[in-house]
Amino acid sequence: MSRAYRKIPIVDTARRCGLVLDPKTLGRREVEASCPFCHDHGPGKHHLYLNTDKDQYRCVLCGASGNSVTLYARTHNLSNKEAFLELVKEGKVYHFPKQPDSPKTEKQPRPLAERHEVYTDMLGLLSLSDEHRANLRQRGLSDERIERNLYRTMPKTKEARRLLATLLRRSDHDLEGIPGFRTYYGDWTIVGPDGFFIPARDKNGLIQGLKIRKNDEDDGKYRWLSSRDMPHGTRSYSWIHVTGNIHSKRAFLTEGPLKGDVASYLSDDSLFVCLGGVSAIGNLEEVLTDLGVTEVIEAMDMDMMVNPQVRTAVLKARAVVQGIPGIKYRKYTWNPAYNGIDDYYKSLAATM
Repeated sequence: MSRAYRKIPIVDTARRCGLVLDPKTLGRREVEASCPFCHDHGPGKHHLYLNTDKDQYRCVLCGASGNSVTLYARTHNLSNKEAFLELVKEGKVYHFPKQPDSPKTEKQPRPLAERHEVYTDMLGLLSLSDEHRANLRQRGLSDERIERNLYRTMPKTKEARRLLATLLRRSDHDLEGIPGFRTYYGDWTIVGPDGFFIPARDKNGLIQGLKIRKNDEDDGKYRWLSSRDMPHGTRSYSWIHVTGNIHSKRAFLTEGPLKGDVASYLSDDSLFVCLGGVSAIGNLEEVLTDLGVTEVIEAMDMDMMVNPQVRTAVLKARAVVQGIPGIKYRKYTWNPAYNGIDDYYKSLAATM
């Protein structure tokens, strides 16, 4: 006779904790919610991911993670045992026969060279809207650099998105395994919010993935191009972006591909290593070692001084860097009136 266990749904628990859920994601394998721990660095955003298969949560900004019980315990200041008893007593708890773990079938991205080829050809088919070009100019980028970095506007209509996928397939590109592409009633298309693409490159300039700077900022400004949990879709990862002079022995460490692009441009192509998220440090040591740098300068946003969750994540990144033999580390500070190093460099350029 199979042993039974209790499943405490993570979404029901999140509702009981008073979390704000993104209604557009309800019904997906991963539901997005507001983070009660770092508050998403601002209201109206959803960076807490609720995995309905495993009934676990994780914030991509502050790194908070756990399951239904620990979420309830932490938000209600209870022990795990007390939280479990409250959830069992009052919440929706389902009993299922315990089945053997099944192998994961989640689609992994195609090799880097193949992703780069598809994304490069895709961006070559697209243009940049006047609105998005003005946004990039306002940040301090020149038209020449905007073009070189291949920022492009996401097609708005369903028809334009399907046409883009069709043109790529006619160029002999296989879209299976390319994050952002999926099938819809048998037709290939690209999915994601309206906004503009920001290529995240490795040290050789190959496009690892694309981040989208969204038009609608009510739900966070940036999102990775991904088609996770969709028919023939593929997940993305939080890639580390490298920009600037890769031969430099000194690298600045910051968060965000666009921030790094701007700061590098405004500082005569200084080398910037840009985390996809402040807690996305999985292969940071590998990237820095591969670059062969001997000095790393931390240039994270100034909000780490007032946000304890961000500060905790930055300290973890700092520990990784300081643990690499042969690399000197120091922290760069500037006028806190400018949150990001890109904003600070822009202010310096304006005075010249």
